[in-house]
Amino acid sequence: MDLNENQTRKQKIDVRLKEQGWDVDSRSHVIPEVDTKQSDFNACDYKTVDETLKNDFESKYADYLLLDSLRNPLAVIEAKRTSKDPPEIGQKQAEQYADDIKRQTGRDVFIFLTNGYEIKFWDRQRYPPPRMVNGFYARKDLERLRFQNEQVQPDTPRGVNTDIVDRPKSIENVKRIVEHIQKGHRKALIVMATGTGGKTRVAMAIIDALMQENRAHRVLFLADRKALRDQAWNKGFQEFFPQEAKDKILHGNFNKEKRLYVSTIQTFQEIYTQKDENGQYLISPGEFDLIISDEAHRSIYNKWRDVFTYFDAIQIGLTATPADLVDRDTFRFFGCDNQAPTALYSYEEAVKDGILCDFRKNIMGAQTHFQIEGGVKPSDLSETERNRLIEQGIDPDEIDFDGSVLEKKIAVKGTSEAIVREFMDNCQMDETGTLPAKTIFFAISKKHANRLHEAFNDLYPEYKGGNLARIIVSEDSRAQDLIKDFEKESFPRVAISVDMLDTGIDVPEVCNLVFAKPVFSKIKFWQMLGRGTRADSVCKHRDWLPDGKKEYFKVFDFWNNFDYWNMNPGGG
Repeated sequence: MDLNENQTRKQKIDVRLKEQGWDVDSRSHVIPEVDTKQSDFNACDYKTVDETLKNDFESKYADYLLLDSLRNPLAVIEAKRTSKDPPEIGQKQAEQYADDIKRQTGRDVFIFLTNGYEIKFWDRQRYPPPRMVNGFYARKDLERLRFQNEQVQPDTPRGVNTDIVDRPKSIENVKRIVEHIQKGHRKALIVMATGTGGKTRVAMAIIDALMQENRAHRVLFLADRKALRDQAWNKGFQEFFPQEAKDKILHGNFNKEKRLYVSTIQTFQEIYTQKDENGQYLISPGEFDLIISDEAHRSIYNKWRDVFTYFDAIQIGLTATPADLVDRDTFRFFGCDNQAPTALYSYEEAVKDGILCDFRKNIMGAQTHFQIEGGVKPSDLSETERNRLIEQGIDPDEIDFDGSVLEKKIAVKGTSEAIVREFMDNCQMDETGTLPAKTIFFAISKKHANRLHEAFNDLYPEYKGGNLARIIVSEDSRAQDLIKDFEKESFPRVAISVDMLDTGIDVPEVCNLVFAKPVFSKIKFWQMLGRGTRADSVCKHRDWLPDGKKEYFKVFDFWNNFDYWNMNPGGG
């Protein structure tokens, strides 16, 4: 429907302003048709078209003037009829209005260009090109952004906070991202191999630097799992920003007086479009200055992507996925058009630096493996096929065979006992040489995990009480306590996991990984391998390690996963 300019204002623009808390009927909020030539902006004496149209003085009329809480000019809106596409057709006019105001006040104002459907936001002072946004900024957000523009101090040398990151590569990556943002970029992607000193720590150091520069006052850390959310809270905000006001966002009615927030993408999927009883959005597109997306390669697909496109913020993606496995869409979304991350610390580089353990020379070619036959590898899919699956809500890297079929093949007593026996005969032992070093078993299903656990108890009854190996599955109400015991206590030595310990667990002393299942996602396979890559330098419990030190970790691959993914590590 083609609306004229007046209809566009009443039916589209006024409505969208109200959705962000602007009272279009109050001259303390919004002045329509303000004369930028005859108004006295310093005195807040605003003349409108009704007052100056017929006099003999020069006039220029901005469609809307948005005022701050002290009734000072904050932003102008240039409106065009709905058929005017794109909305920046009025860019030159809006620039003249803003220049008129700045000549009087000495302060720049923000500019919105809109045809009622599309809105472009122009922050001339810091980000010159107008950019598409998903709604008008709320007043408090424009006031905060103006303060940042006037107070930002990019040239003041501060350095990286080495209380947060101290490894050379982490410091380098923090500097790289901060300089990237200082140049005017609003998106970045960080790829750091699991265990390289912490994506979370690097993120916290970036947050610290941008807050010190006054580029960011409200920060949101988003994860796709509660465990990762809580890790950012406990090992990030709580540890490195103890004095800052912070909160977890669990629902739409959160405390908006804080500076640092953590939440899950699932929570925001539910609340970012919610409105209150007055029809006002609970969250403005300008609610946050900086959004960190953990495991970004997962978070920007399907409907989750809409959350990130709704917010107009600096957005930084984090992932431990090797760069050559990151999807093109992820690179594009975070502004990496050349398919190279903004900052990178690869597994190979970290091994060379002595930060991570190498597994490639220490693969245990298990004799009881099963050959995977048939099926479709995710790597076999074309880009078109991958995109089609994504549109259907299917992650192409998570294609899997039916678990029940696999169970029938291997979740039997004899096979489970063979796996456990081979592990115990060949695994890395602790300092005493009598107990296995810390180990994670990756099982197919809960039934399979139970079979493996029974095998440990039946074959090695000398370890009384079944404490040598324990099952850790999400259905167990004690799962978190068992994880804590595995991390902090000598027993259990073996954690038998069904998907739960694939990511997000940090036990540096893990010296053995047992793949008692096939893994049909190469990304997931790398994440699982990452459970063993922590180096000797971060190990605290020497008595759990072979000869008191960790030189490498051993992988038992009972399903030829390395062959399946054409990875050819040496050794045995």
